[in-house]
This record gives sequence, structure tokens and C-alpha cells, in this order.
Amino acid sequence: MEFKMRYICIPAGELETNCYLVFDGDGRGAAVDPGGDAPLILDAIKKYQLKISHVLLTHVHFDHILAAGEVLKATGADLLVPRDDERALSNPALSLLNFTRNSKGPDLKADRLLDDGDEINAGKLVLKVLHTPGHTPGSSCYLCGGLLFSGDTLFECSAGRTDFPGGDSRALLRSLKRLSELEGDYTVLPGHGPSTTLQNERRGNPYMNAFGYDSDH
Repeated sequence: MEFKMRYICIPAGELETNCYLVFDGDGRGAAVDPGGDAPLILDAIKKYQLKISHVLLTHVHFDHILAAGEVLKATGADLLVPRDDERALSNPALSLLNFTRNSKGPDLKADRLLDDGDEINAGKLVLKVLHTPGHTPGSSCYLCGGLLFSGDTLFECSAGRTDFPGGDSRALLRSLKRLSELEGDYTVLPGHGPSTTLQNERRGNPYMNAFGYDSDH
């Protein structure tokens, strides 16, 4: 059965991390990467009368989590975290809080740890977990209908950094290759910057093409 799916992008925090609110026709859905400016995010939830049941993190770096505590408190949502990034919730060296003016981040505890292939039901939405390590050990993307929430794994014509603790450049290239081999096309919603499409990145992203990807695939 087809149903309406919508999303809102809210660039938030000092690094303008894209927080996404994705929801069905009844306003039920999830928040992805609430990285800062909690009032902006909460105002959007209120404006569109959304019922947010899950807060999903693509990875645990400070600029993707700083508003999570306030969003969780306001909505009663569950926090879902990639398993291999759980340690970073309580380790400021891994979450990079040590590199910021924030001496203390939100006190977060995962309600559910996510593994590759897991599915999350939020209203009528089904989000599928793709473990795409490289930027961090737990970095994950979420597929939802024709959308690909790529976090800091894949950007328009670029890819995530691997020089932070836990980064792995070879793992990132393998993850990008995996994304390139997904069937069909997706709207790519990255953690920073503009949206793109998977087909555009297959054709023009030098990182995704590092394995010699054939653009006619």
C-alpha cells in the first residue's frame, strides 16, 4: 500500500549539521541526527504536529547529537544508536566533544543498538540500517523508501573524513562501494551540505569511483 512520506531538513548547530524529520501522512516518524539548536527542531515538530517515536543517529560525533537529549525529553522517543558507536556516547574523545567548547555533552543512553540489516518501524515508515563504517566504526546509513540518509559517509561529490579517532579510510571506501552497488537510485540526504542522488554520485564522486566504478552500471 502506498502512503505519503515527507521529510524536513533543519541545518542545526555550529557545523550546520542536517537534522532530518521524516514522517508519514499521519505525522508519525523519526528524527535523524539532531545535532544542535534544539528549539528549531522542536518548533518544527510542533508546527507540523509530528509524533516522533525514534531518534536515530548515523554516528556519534558531537555535531550530530547535541540536541538529542532535549528532543528525546520533549517527544518521549527512543534513542537508536549504531552498535559500534555506543562507546562514544560516554567518551568525549570519541565523540569529539574534547575538540569543542562544550565541556559536557548530553547524557545519552541508547534504547536500542542497531546492526546491519535491522529495520525500524516508525508509524508507517520502515527504515533499514546499512552499516557503513569508515568515518567512525559504527557509521550507518538509513534507507527509507527512496531516501538514503547517509550521515557523514557520503556527501555531494565528497565523503567523510577518516582522520578522527576510529576513522578508517579503507573501510570508508568499502562502504562507498557498497552504496554504489545498491539497486536503483535514491535521494541522498547527507549529514552536511545539499542533497544529491545516488546516481549522480556514482557518476561524479571521485571517492565513490575509487574502486573503478562503471558509471553505466
